[in-house]
Amino acid sequence: MDCCRKRSAACEMILMHREPDVYDALIKSALTSNESFIGSLKSIMRQQGVSMKDLSDGSGIPLSTLNKVISQERDLRLSTLRQIIHFFQPKVGVKEGDLVVGLIAARSSLDKFSRHNLELNGKKVTIKEYPASDIEGAIISAIKAERDEVDGLICASIVASIIEKFVTIPMMTIKIEESNIVDSLSVLIEKITSKGR
Repeated sequence: MDCCRKRSAACEMILMHREPDVYDALIKSALTSNESFIGSLKSIMRQQGVSMKDLSDGSGIPLSTLNKVISQERDLRLSTLRQIIHFFQPKVGVKEGDLVVGLIAARSSLDKFSRHNLELNGKKVTIKEYPASDIEGAIISAIKAERDEVDGLICASIVASIIEKFVTIPMMTIKIEESNIVDSLSVLIEKITSKGR
């Protein structure tokens, strides 16, 4: 059973009062270093009055493991990081269709996509945009999408193998057609030749 669904009522009350940027702070610090993540986690726990026992009970991580991670006697494993982040993630997201799919891409690509409500395979599908301009942004967007309880994600293949280490929802990569590449080549050739080459 998902550790996030096993939270006690006391843990839920604590989490209802957290700052909205807590989630992002945890993710960004985790991408920086173990030390940075532990510092952020301790600070957030102190600010919100979350004890080690609360975190252990709500995340499903044994208290002894948490103590070793926090005291840096043990390296932070991806599965432990995921459980901690899931503990702090807010539960939001109202479905507009039968399914909600997150689309992670650069803002310029998202701006070109105009169909946010589709009917596919007999299902009403709502597309929710998650802009990202770099790999860190793509990871953060993927985790936010999972927090928003989307049913699946679509992203570029270059980041998919990284993102799937952080989320557990189904993923599909954007399929690039030859016409997309030819269009991009055409624009690139125009840029190159306009510089006098």
